[in-house]
Amino acid sequence: MLISVVTPVYNGAPFLRAALSSILAQDIEFELIISDDGSTDDTVETIESIDDKRLRFFKNRSNAGIFGNLNRCIERARGSYIQVFCQDDLMKNGYLAAQLEMLRKHPDAGLVYGNPEYINEFTGVVTTSLEDRTPEVVNRNLYVWIASHYGALPASLSSIMFPRRTIETIGLFNAAFRVAGDLEFYHRVAERFPIVRDARIFHSVRSHSKMASVHSKTGGYYLREELALDAWSRALWSGEDYRKLQYFRSAVRGNYHLSWIMRAAMRGELMLALKSLAQLNQIYPLNWVLWWRIARAFGKIPAPLLPAPPR
Repeated sequence: MLISVVTPVYNGAPFLRAALSSILAQDIEFELIISDDGSTDDTVETIESIDDKRLRFFKNRSNAGIFGNLNRCIERARGSYIQVFCQDDLMKNGYLAAQLEMLRKHPDAGLVYGNPEYINEFTGVVTTSLEDRTPEVVNRNLYVWIASHYGALPASLSSIMFPRRTIETIGLFNAAFRVAGDLEFYHRVAERFPIVRDARIFHSVRSHSKMASVHSKTGGYYLREELALDAWSRALWSGEDYRKLQYFRSAVRGNYHLSWIMRAAMRGELMLALKSLAQLNQIYPLNWVLWWRIARAFGKIPAPLLPAPPR
């Protein structure tokens, strides 16, 4: 078996049939592994209504979370290459072939990620990543610089394919992470392999009101897991350079967290807000976050203070 597409699902009925149809329309040899994590909507019925020999469907006895469920898919995969794909997104014709082409072009790579277009639940295409200037091959030094400033390189789990040897070398996703397990995984990949980017657009990543990343509790999860992953950046930079990174990221990530903390306080969740402010201050000093909140209102845009490594 050449390619395994792995799709962990949980209460994904609204967009699931379209996502699965786009996968099954790919004109290349593959299997589709789906693992349901205890859905309470019509997810299971939607999957069981599809008659296709390429599809293998499993149900978890207990909820494993996003990355635990993804790992269960991967453990059942038989392919030499593994493509992750989420229940909300869409493949365009030729996506799997394009991902495979890039990994064969760069046989030493540990992962390829495609360039998506972004769609919503109503009007279709919202935007693309055509302005992204990341080169085709990202070595460890460049990965460290980009990830330290901006976070994850791939836009979505649906963007990534990796050869089996990657997980044989670094292991599966860390299921202890509820929302940032993808970023932790990419850090480990970059320690051992180059990462490849395909600038062509062959898939669509959907934003909608019920996605996990906009859940009311997700901000707190991201903050705690950013705090856990902060040790990775702190260990790779000098004290002075790390402070420059904090200053830059305070403008974006710091303000993202401050916004949901303020909303929590307005809902009356004062203890959560106070605890989260203390955690936020450990990564992004509050005086910098507030400065950038004011500065951005007047059109000031943050710029990296550390030069990017040679490409």
